[in-house]
Amino acid sequence: MKNIFLDTNFIIDYFIREDFNGEAEKLLQLGDKQNLNFFISYLSVANFAYIMRKLPTSQLSNIILRICNIFHVVENTHEQILRNLQSGFKDFEDGLQYQCALEAHCDCIITRNQKDFINSSIPVMNAEEFISLL
Repeated sequence: MKNIFLDTNFIIDYFIREDFNGEAEKLLQLGDKQNLNFFISYLSVANFAYIMRKLPTSQLSNIILRICNIFHVVENTHEQILRNLQSGFKDFEDGLQYQCALEAHCDCIITRNQKDFINSSIPVMNAEEFISLL
């Protein structure tokens, strides 16, 4: 079983951006067949809710429930924040995502913006690249 961490942009692509959701959909479908565990951070849920805040409350709540049913949500902790400050990540939010991936013992980070994770000790790729490896 592989643990795969999905960056916030993957969640946005899957639920909102039709121009990117094809690869996201393929990856999630393969997850069941390939015995993959998908992890996201609590921060991704909060970011998604903020971005989509203009949706009717019931619609946003339904999407968030779907997110919680599809993905394992990793808590963001005090310790992660402190480690992030020492991590060398230029973007604080990306560093927190990375800390969550470490916490969940993930084998890979999937993101549309690989350059954001240049300091990662975990392999980083986009959904298409990861799918090609399966």
